[in-house]
Amino acid sequence: MHDDRSHSFSRIGRTTKALDGATSKRQQQKLRKKLDRKASEIGDEDDVGRQTRRKRFLDPEFSFGKRSLVYQLKHGLLKDTAASLDLEQPVRPRHFHGNDKLPRRNSRDLQSYSRPQSPQNPQKRRPRIENREDGPIEDAVARPRRRGMLPMTITYTTAASQFLYGRSVVKAALQQGRRQLYKLYVYGGENRRGVDDNDVIINLAKARSVPVTSVPNEDQRLMDKMSMGRPHNGFVLETSPLPQLPVKALGSLEESPSKLGFHIELVHQTMEQKAINGENTFVPKANNSAMKPLVLLLHEILDPGNLGALLRTASYMGVDAVGITSRNSSALTPVVLKSAAGAAEEVTIFTVDSPVEFLEGSRAAGWKTYAAVAPPESKLLKIHGDKFISTDCVEQTSPLDQHPCVLVLGNEGHGLPRQIKVAADFELSVPRFVQGSSVDSLNVSVAAGLLCHTFVKGSARNKNRVNQILEADSSKRKVAEETSEPLF
Repeated sequence: MHDDRSHSFSRIGRTTKALDGATSKRQQQKLRKKLDRKASEIGDEDDVGRQTRRKRFLDPEFSFGKRSLVYQLKHGLLKDTAASLDLEQPVRPRHFHGNDKLPRRNSRDLQSYSRPQSPQNPQKRRPRIENREDGPIEDAVARPRRRGMLPMTITYTTAASQFLYGRSVVKAALQQGRRQLYKLYVYGGENRRGVDDNDVIINLAKARSVPVTSVPNEDQRLMDKMSMGRPHNGFVLETSPLPQLPVKALGSLEESPSKLGFHIELVHQTMEQKAINGENTFVPKANNSAMKPLVLLLHEILDPGNLGALLRTASYMGVDAVGITSRNSSALTPVVLKSAAGAAEEVTIFTVDSPVEFLEGSRAAGWKTYAAVAPPESKLLKIHGDKFISTDCVEQTSPLDQHPCVLVLGNEGHGLPRQIKVAADFELSVPRFVQGSSVDSLNVSVAAGLLCHTFVKGSARNKNRVNQILEADSSKRKVAEETSEPLF
């Protein structure tokens, strides 16, 4: 013991010498803390002699351990005395295990709890568990799963599986068949039986040999988990990702009656991408109208709701294809597909890695490109007057009657970058009629709807005008034939 104390003092001496020779304040502070710690250790040695916990417990010199009151009452000299006093044992909580089978309360127990306590109706104390008539609770086997319940763990057919939810989205995916369809989950509650939508969607799934699982009411949380808590309208469909070909540029047109559409130039794809996207380089037109194709290029659209609304607008306006930049753009998540209301299954969607190269290559193939921008200032109009055109000019000239067109829409925050504006043939904007408003721009999906309507409206107007002229010529020819006299 004396050797240990001398060793401790020698260590303090060395630390003190190191403190005297320390130059930085940080080193001095660390050494002072070390001195304080060594001093406290020496004090502890004086108190307990550096004994282990077991030695201190068995040491009769200390007031804890075997000499403590708790130990004496339980195991020592006071044990018999405490037992002779017949003291009430404290109530300890019962350990509950997950597979313990708890008894059901009967109506008598519930009534005894609900009755008010009064002299005429005294409240009886509920008997302890071990004193009940039905006997003590015994450990039972874990309760089996209720019959018909589904597991909460979601099983994926493939690692790339997606869950589509919503009536319109699921119906469009089953009708178009552009994906690999794995499994359909249908809510089978009492209020959904006999609904027409159920029968239509289930018949579509059976026609494509898709397994159908009816989800009971108590397992609706499984469908909520698949839809990430969003409204699913009672339908969830497990599918493969939507095909999105990586396109380098748009190519030439095909205008034969049996083949209406245009070609595309693809970039390299991996084997996994080919399995999902395919390798078809021809895009058919969305309709059989005489108009040239119209393609939207969406540059860095971040908001999933905006992207879904843009796809919905494109499908409604008859756009033939939609390109999405691969960088800084929202992916085609189930949120986007739900917002698109099934339009993503109908419109051809492709990705673009380099939008500037895409525009330049498409222009070389005969496509006219239009960049959607904010209304320009008068100074820019004077310098680059030929670059900017109005929506009225588009309606009057009807560019879709002459050549295929690409309309480029930019990011929600900063719009289109300068290099894309330079690469485009024209810059197009929605005119602003109220100058004093604090709102300086439109939502990108709203602007897309107005601009797409401008393109298709002019062509439709010209088509109606041509039809009217042809009908007038036909009627004049018919009248002339009826009034003319025979030659013989």
